[in-house]
Amino acid sequence: MCRRCAKKSGGQQAQALGRSRGGFSTKIHIAVDALGNPLRLFLTAGQRHDSPQAARLIENFEPQVLIADKGYDSNDLIESVTSRGIEAVIPPKKSRLVQRQ
Repeated sequence: MCRRCAKKSGGQQAQALGRSRGGFSTKIHIAVDALGNPLRLFLTAGQRHDSPQAARLIENFEPQVLIADKGYDSNDLIESVTSRGIEAVIPPKKSRLVQRQ
């Protein structure tokens, strides 16, 4: 690395920037209470999957119901929350062929 090319701090990953089909993007993951008040917020790069963020969002919370969009639809998440007595209200992805019960 040359002297003139000093490494910049706070690169794309530190700024939650990622490439997707539309260019640079960021995803906002937020947990809210029943009134819509924010409880926890995470930013991730646009190309990152949504479902792995759900466990971090509800960590140390004891919700009665988890409502999320289809980006959070995963068997691991649904099994995890239902085993804790939390009702999962997540629409299935179009690609999912098996009906959830």
